[in-house]
Amino acid sequence: MTRKLESEEFCYVEVEIRVKTDHAILVHDCKREAWLPLSQIEDADDVLEPGHHVELLIPTWLATEKGLI
Repeated sequence: MTRKLESEEFCYVEVEIRVKTDHAILVHDCKREAWLPLSQIEDADDVLEPGHHVELLIPTWLATEKGLI
């Protein structure tokens, strides 16, 4: 499901997926690790498996809170 997005509210982050659970993924951006809830990832239906390098669209507030931007 894709919601109507406004550029200030969402941003892309490039990360490696380290761990996946039913509700979240642990990602690494070469500087830090952070848990991201799947419910906050746009198009989380995409393949999100450990070891994959992906570009995720997430809320800017979450990226800021987790130190990913």
